[in-house]
Amino acid sequence: MVTLKYKDESDRAYGLGGMAVCMFMLDMEQYIDDISLDSKPDEGLRLTVDFFHSPNQQLSAKSVWKDNLNRFQLTTGLLVSNVLSRALVRHNEDVSRDLGELLISKLTEEGTSACALEKDEIRDLYYKTFSFFHGVFSDYRVASMLNDFVNTLREERILDRERIFNSFRALMSR
Repeated sequence: MVTLKYKDESDRAYGLGGMAVCMFMLDMEQYIDDISLDSKPDEGLRLTVDFFHSPNQQLSAKSVWKDNLNRFQLTTGLLVSNVLSRALVRHNEDVSRDLGELLISKLTEEGTSACALEKDEIRDLYYKTFSFFHGVFSDYRVASMLNDFVNTLREERILDRERIFNSFRALMSR
């Protein structure tokens, strides 16, 4: 049975590292607060308070929808990056068709409720995101940075923003 659950601590470290890479690649790194290997399952990547702003009540429905769409696109990137980091960098293998379908299924639930997107729109966004991040995690330089990051995270257990920035500084110039 295919699952998104982490197999072990190393798997979690690669997943969290992949999510950090995603934040850098989407120019959202300023919202990273820290990464902790010992946190609760959904709290490994902690974001700053600024990330969780409340939408302005005076914004138009279209503006609110665009904000929701942007957040859904980030969610898609984080999920895809987590899985690709674990598969491509840690295991040196591609994501199985079954796992891809599981990702699409999970994203369909979220995209439908958050943005009222149709299944084909969600699928298109998934494939676009998957293709982009597949290229990112296939790059040996990214894999090298990620391997170093995982080793440091496993050793120190928690890394603050400065340590994360130092680990992935080269991504900021891409």
